[in-house]
Amino acid sequence: MPLQTLEFQPGIDKEGTDYSAKGGWVDGNLVRFRKGRVEKVGGWQKLGSNYYLGTGRALHSWISLGGVRYLGVGSTFKYYIEEGNTYYDITPIRATTAAGDVTFAATDGSSTITITDTSHGAVTNDFVTFSGAVSLGGNVTADVLNQEYQISLVTGTNTYEITAKDTSGATVTANASDSGNGGSSVVGTYQINVGLDTFVKSSGWGVGTWGSGGFGSASSISAVNQLRLWTHDNYGENLIINPRGAGIYRWVENNGTSVRALELSGISGANLVPTVALQVITSETDRHLVVLGADPISGSSRTGVIDPMLVAFSDQENELDFEPTATNTAGSLRLSSGSFIVGGIKSRQEILIFTDTSLYSMNFIGPPLTFAINLINEGSGLLSPKSAVNAPNGVFYASKTGFYFYSGSVKRLPCTVQEYVFEDLDLGQAFKCHMGVNTEFSEIWFFYPSIEDGTGEISRYVITTTRKTIGL
Repeated sequence: MPLQTLEFQPGIDKEGTDYSAKGGWVDGNLVRFRKGRVEKVGGWQKLGSNYYLGTGRALHSWISLGGVRYLGVGSTFKYYIEEGNTYYDITPIRATTAAGDVTFAATDGSSTITITDTSHGAVTNDFVTFSGAVSLGGNVTADVLNQEYQISLVTGTNTYEITAKDTSGATVTANASDSGNGGSSVVGTYQINVGLDTFVKSSGWGVGTWGSGGFGSASSISAVNQLRLWTHDNYGENLIINPRGAGIYRWVENNGTSVRALELSGISGANLVPTVALQVITSETDRHLVVLGADPISGSSRTGVIDPMLVAFSDQENELDFEPTATNTAGSLRLSSGSFIVGGIKSRQEILIFTDTSLYSMNFIGPPLTFAINLINEGSGLLSPKSAVNAPNGVFYASKTGFYFYSGSVKRLPCTVQEYVFEDLDLGQAFKCHMGVNTEFSEIWFFYPSIEDGTGEISRYVITTTRKTIGL
């Protein structure tokens, strides 16, 4: 019998059974299809030997005017600037105590130190740096105390615990001589509260799939009891960062990587800057700082409570001025279709804003209105804040039920694995979903947590091109 050439159709087909996909592929991993043929995906290369703390949830790269390459890294615990394969901690400071407000207590034979600080405001896993402490009298020396610690357990409004360590990170056990309290000059410097590494239903984003009762009141939105996600964007060389549901901060490139980001509303010259937000994004051509899900203005201040459908924007060329006046271009607009803003992304001469049900286009039109917001589509809201990506030919995004493409209008992508993916998607942890672009191979990658795998973490992916879905 003569040999016959077997031609397999490119792409993965999960729409039918393994037997019905005759002449095609029904499963695959770390493969791509080029020119109709399958080839393996290359491996990953380690960036460097240094590391950061927490689970990475957001990346943002840019180059300064001086040619320095930076990478912003937002994790569940901290925010870092990576430069030259070194991670610099620029996590903002939440509070600094007065001297003597912090005291220590140790127990003989234990490495646990109890800290007393009235109304400390910390949560478990927060980071605090102590200074000005003296030895407790034994093994717990001044060097042991005067360094950064991660809080191991919050035991009350005024107390929490840490595990004593020396400067090399080795655990230190107190002895009978450690009877002091650290002295009267101890200062505690607290970094902003950490978020969770998991999504919790019905505690802030509770609508539709993610909750059972709707938002209730806007005050239920909290960055502490939610999955820690970051958004970030450049305003010139500087970086604006925002942990979802919390404050807005600015890192100034000229100050260097040794200086932490500062809260925007507390910087000299700040005028009615939103104090909490769901996302920050810069409008490129007109240089406005746009805040999605801002807290509204009430009288001469901000309320401090997120309006999940409010879009606020600064004066042109001034990210510190958000007060609308007759002589500037600051202002705000409120969306109407949906329950809350999931995310936004910059596209060509517009900003796309996604709610849980709809897609809006935000365009700069100049004074007196500054921006116009148009409803583009209802019924295809964004799945998660990181589930949209810019490609050379348009924006790809994932909704709760499928994949979509936007280039002036919304089109649902044909996909032979769509039903399989969205039945397998763990909607309880959908906010962990990410989408990215590989321009070298004209690919869009979508990463998601699988119900079947049951880890609650990203464990599967699907690859698509501008033509059709090609890998799983």
